[in-house]
Amino acid sequence: MKTLRLSRALLAAIPLAGLALAAIPAAAATGPHAASQTVHISAKLTVTHTAPPVCTAGVCVIHNHGTGTLTPYGAVTFTTVITADGNQPPCGTTSQWVNRIIRTITTSKGTLVLHEAGLQCPQPGTGPQVKAVWAADGTDSTGIFAAATGQGSDTASPAHNTAAPHGTLTLAH
Repeated sequence: MKTLRLSRALLAAIPLAGLALAAIPAAAATGPHAASQTVHISAKLTVTHTAPPVCTAGVCVIHNHGTGTLTPYGAVTFTTVITADGNQPPCGTTSQWVNRIIRTITTSKGTLVLHEAGLQCPQPGTGPQVKAVWAADGTDSTGIFAAATGQGSDTASPAHNTAAPHGTLTLAH
């Protein structure tokens, strides 16, 4: 009997709790830092080491890392894993599809993970150039970049060991 009275009391309290929660504004319920912030980013990255590519049937996986800057966050380190397919050159004999680039950029504020895809095409006088687009991976990013969304583009020059992603991020914090 005591259990039955307790259960009825809990059932009676549930609608009241729901009303109390419904009266709290969404911003107050999620805290003062819940508002998102849009940030324009621009990076200048220099590859300092590239491991020999591992290729199978015309598809190569390349790992590299380096240093650079990410405006507005300052000095960074980064790692990149690139998957490139030279089986059906899209823009000339030395070109290739760059099917997947995972770029992990580490700042003092957290780690930003970008997923990229694009083309590597020959450029007279400068060597191959990669033109790619990227999307932020808020799930694998950390710190202020956790749950971030956004997109942009990247231009990389393998012959000069540089990359320059830029675009817009929306930070969840």
